Amino acid sequence: MIRRALFTSLAASILAACGKAEDPAPEEQAAETPPTAMGGKVDAKLAELGIVLPEATTPIAAYTPIRIVGNMVYIAGQGPSDQGVVGRDYTMEQGYGFARDAGISVLSQLRKACDGDLDRVVQCVQLQGLVRCTDDFTEQHLVVNGCSELFRDVFGDAGLAARAAVGTNALPVGFVCEVIATFEIA
Repeated sequence: MIRRALFTSLAASILAACGKAEDPAPEEQAAETPPTAMGGKVDAKLAELGIVLPEATTPIAAYTPIRIVGNMVYIAGQGPSDQGVVGRDYTMEQGYGFARDAGISVLSQLRKACDGDLDRVVQCVQLQGLVRCTDDFTEQHLVVNGCSELFRDVFGDAGLAARAAVGTNALPVGFVCEVIATFEIA
């Protein structure tokens, strides 16, 4: 909101200096300025949590990262930038952080699907978490909590989804974990 106000003020000053427009009264300016997607409740919550969403990444193979069908958004597998194996290279707690990072990537894709307005999210319907781990590692559910708890913290109870958490011996490009999500939007 502050950036928007500064930008609006700067743009009005430049236009006024060029003789293109006069500065409207502050109450007129506020009435004419529609709310922006970047200033909603979810964005405020992200800011409160100290989370800055990166730009949505492009696919690394032949698929689309998001598919919208009606009011449902299907988000293809997202992973952290880290590679390795939980139970060998990383602890469960580190895996939790990687799953949270994957969740942040999911939110970036979701923001793109919602044309920048995460307030359109009604609920997270389903979450699937895959954890690259050793054969004897059995805490995949705790690793995937990194993503589940992120969504809960951002969206409240609407962020909690039906969920699966499974272990695997390999993931694309060596990801530590991968998250697949389905959201309902308005």
